[in-house]
Amino acid sequence: MEDEERQKKLEAGKAKLAEYRQRKAHADSQKKQKKKKKKKSPEDSEGDTQGRVEVESDQPVEGEEGSGEGRDGSQEENKDPPTTEFTFARTLRSGETVKHDQTYTIEPESEVSTTAEDCSSEVNGCHDEMTECLMMSTKDFIWEEVEPLQQVTKGGTMQDMEDALAAKTQAVEELSRELGEIRAAFGTEGVQQLQDFEAALKQRDGIITQLTANLQQAREEKDEIMKEFLELTEQSQKLHIQFQQLQAGETLRNTSHSSTAADLLQARQQLMQYQQQLEEMNVEVKKHPGDEQ
Repeated sequence: MEDEERQKKLEAGKAKLAEYRQRKAHADSQKKQKKKKKKKSPEDSEGDTQGRVEVESDQPVEGEEGSGEGRDGSQEENKDPPTTEFTFARTLRSGETVKHDQTYTIEPESEVSTTAEDCSSEVNGCHDEMTECLMMSTKDFIWEEVEPLQQVTKGGTMQDMEDALAAKTQAVEELSRELGEIRAAFGTEGVQQLQDFEAALKQRDGIITQLTANLQQAREEKDEIMKEFLELTEQSQKLHIQFQQLQAGETLRNTSHSSTAADLLQARQQLMQYQQQLEEMNVEVKKHPGDEQ
């Protein structure tokens, strides 16, 4: 994917650059050379490396050929289209400069600007776009070309890298050995502490379980006691009602007995009165026959 993106960016840069060169193909050659000298190549400062891009033309661009008839707008066609050579250079950390040359053939357009003012306006309009395109495409292209050379350059320091790797490996082995000694020295104590901690946790869990069971049992006993208390309260109420009923019946019986005794006493008194009256009548009866005789 990265290679495809780089290729697309490079092709886009090439197309824009070709279009830019086509627009300037018929401009004033002297003015164009001055602009090329003033223009600076973009620099890529990534890491500790620096890169530069040089744009050179291997053939002078054919300008306007003026004659009495040529100033009317007619131009002669070039037999060979102009070509442009691009040199991409990058300075590595080791000081070595890597260059890559690429030549492009430019086909002039049928309709182009013919005056210096038009060319100047076109150049000013394309300058920013050209600079951005060169910076992006040159960066990707230079890295694509320089990476294999950097790998070759790194191959010369392979021995140093192997030595550094061996030293790091030895240091790691020493640290591993020290770690093993520390584990051997403090391993037993650490294991014992861990076992004690686990035992304490188990004991705590056992205590919590026992307390939970006791609490559950206490709740059950409380429920039973409350149930018994309610039953006893109900029985007490029933007994109290029965006692009240018995007390009312006893009071009623006592009242009946009292009234019966009073009636009996009154009846006796009346009976005694009747007997006394009867005796008096008998005495009087006995007296009357004696008087008659």
